[in-house]
Amino acid sequence: MDDLLLIVPVLVFIILLWFLYLIVNYIVTIVRTTKKDKTMVCGLNTQGKIFYSVITVIYLAVMIGMIYLMISGYLKNGIDDVYLPLNILTISTLAYNYLLQFIIFFGQRQILIGRVIFDYRKIKRVTYPKATKLRFAYGQRTLETNIRFIDDSLLKKSLQRTR
Repeated sequence: MDDLLLIVPVLVFIILLWFLYLIVNYIVTIVRTTKKDKTMVCGLNTQGKIFYSVITVIYLAVMIGMIYLMISGYLKNGIDDVYLPLNILTISTLAYNYLLQFIIFFGQRQILIGRVIFDYRKIKRVTYPKATKLRFAYGQRTLETNIRFIDDSLLKKSLQRTR
């Protein structure tokens, strides 16, 4: 039983590192894409910019606080006080990574949704099944994304190129 208590935090830490890698990969993808295509603009509306700014500040505060609690808990009481802050940090990293996937960048020839770059010429059958959903066919697949905080006029203007 003691071995299980040591393995689970290691697995949670590996999951934390994986999602931190995904967040860093997303940021690097945005930087590389905007350097390559100077016409890329963020598609967030004002509410979205405020929302993602607040979420980023909260995430950074949680990250710094949980790292501090893990270090101080380990120094005071050993490994047993590291588990709760590690779990909180992992869950908040998972949620932050999930929310980042809904940011859309629009360019002259390409659209960046999450970490995936789509070419406007290959996007077919754009539909809006709900007010906050975008569904489109790309190649042989039908993809769907959330557009809750995306500027509608910029979205519709850029997707006019698909027709």
